Amino acid sequence: VYAVCSLQEEEGPARIAALLSRRPDLHRVPVLPAELPGLEATITPEGDVRTLPSMSVDGFYIARIAL
Repeated sequence: VYAVCSLQEEEGPARIAALLSRRPDLHRVPVLPAELPGLEATITPEGDVRTLPSMSVDGFYIARIAL
């Protein structure tokens, strides 16, 4: 799991995209809505989690990566 308390694209989604492009042996494991009851709207189309201060929570980004 990669998690960062940042809203900066280069510290979250861009970093994961770069990692996956360099490491073809890794893949994203999407977070499922059932894993985040009440926070389903925070799941990105890629299956990562990204919150914003407007959601009444701090801004953060989470991606789950596996071999």
